[in-house]
Amino acid sequence: MNNFITSILSITIVVLLGFFAGKFKIIAKEYDGGFSIYILNFSLPILLFNTVANANLAQLLDPKMNIAFVIGLLGMFILTFVIHKFLLKKSLQESSQTAFLCAYPNTAFLGIPLMLAIVGSQAMLPIVVSNIIVGIIIIPLTLILIEIGLIGFANINYKKIALKIFKTPLITLSFAGMIFAIMQIKLPHIVQHSFEIIGGSTSGISLFTLGLIISRFKIIPTKIVWLNVLFKNILHPILMLSIVKAISLDGIIAKELIILCAMPPAISATFFSVLFNIKPSENITTTILSTMLSFITISLFLYLLHL
Repeated sequence: MNNFITSILSITIVVLLGFFAGKFKIIAKEYDGGFSIYILNFSLPILLFNTVANANLAQLLDPKMNIAFVIGLLGMFILTFVIHKFLLKKSLQESSQTAFLCAYPNTAFLGIPLMLAIVGSQAMLPIVVSNIIVGIIIIPLTLILIEIGLIGFANINYKKIALKIFKTPLITLSFAGMIFAIMQIKLPHIVQHSFEIIGGSTSGISLFTLGLIISRFKIIPTKIVWLNVLFKNILHPILMLSIVKAISLDGIIAKELIILCAMPPAISATFFSVLFNIKPSENITTTILSTMLSFITISLFLYLLHL
């Protein structure tokens, strides 16, 4: 428990440093994008590549873990989509964006530093698997549904969507890591060491950047925002808990999957709402509130799971 408290306090301090740097304009707003680009295009993809390339292939392809993640992430997407589209009568693109927000946990900015602090290096395996599943299932599904909502089914450019997906470093380097693992290819020592330096910077810069982003927005909660926060912070980990129990997945991996699903929405998921102008303020507010409250809800699940 002491390690957990120390981890939470350490993470909070780094986030607060970023928050104050943004709030007091020590770092100007125009520099925020540079931090995000570095994380999403360099440090995080390289960290995931290193983890996958050096992973135990049998563990990486563990059927129960992969099945749990596919059902857990896709199931949360479908559940959120159905409620927003058919019960709350939202548009196709709004329902799709909200489903994406609630199904895509923040494994990069918050998940990596928190799980590394609590579980250690073995935490990276499920994080990598979750990002691969998001990349090959959740992101394409979201893009297709948003495109249908915006331009109609007949006008979808599947080739353009596919190119967007495969140009994403997070996805391409994860797949490259899998090839290296399967072929048992080893990088030259100097390259490996360089990658370790870059990948190792992910946790601190991710948390600092999260604080910067939070400092830039006003929080305007609505009933829909609170519903989305409830879905992400409470319902998603409970859904994953039900799944791991149903398929008899146990041990530390099962606990990691539950905690990862308790993470707030990925910051990058809000980029879709801004890019397509789909309720950006609502999505950003959901992400900020979910992130702030996640320290309480994650603490609760960590306590219940005895981590």
